[in-house]
Amino acid sequence: MARRTGKGEPRKPRKPVAEPEEVLRAKYLDYCSARLCDVFMELEEERVFELARAAEERAGVSQGALSFQEIADLLVEQLMDDLALPNFTTWGEAYQEHPEDYDPYLLGLWKTMVESPATR
Repeated sequence: MARRTGKGEPRKPRKPVAEPEEVLRAKYLDYCSARLCDVFMELEEERVFELARAAEERAGVSQGALSFQEIADLLVEQLMDDLALPNFTTWGEAYQEHPEDYDPYLLGLWKTMVESPATR
């Protein structure tokens, strides 16, 4: 797993701590979003257009027939398939065991998704 180049949460060695499922799910979404963003941001413009054309072909429509939102949705689906991100259960178990391996990838967005004393 490549380390994020952005502003991840600092790596802190710590003992495994059982987090509430709500917090774990928010962190999972944050992690997946960050990984997807990393891949998307590394794409060259030409590759984005190639992926968009391929998405239109898969949807069975002519070039330019889809809205920007529809193309973006299809691109995200394709990138998610290409990334082969772990499911929540697999990721949650790995995170609970070694959170320090995943925290650098978190953007901190998870904190806005949960209301707990730890995030205030």
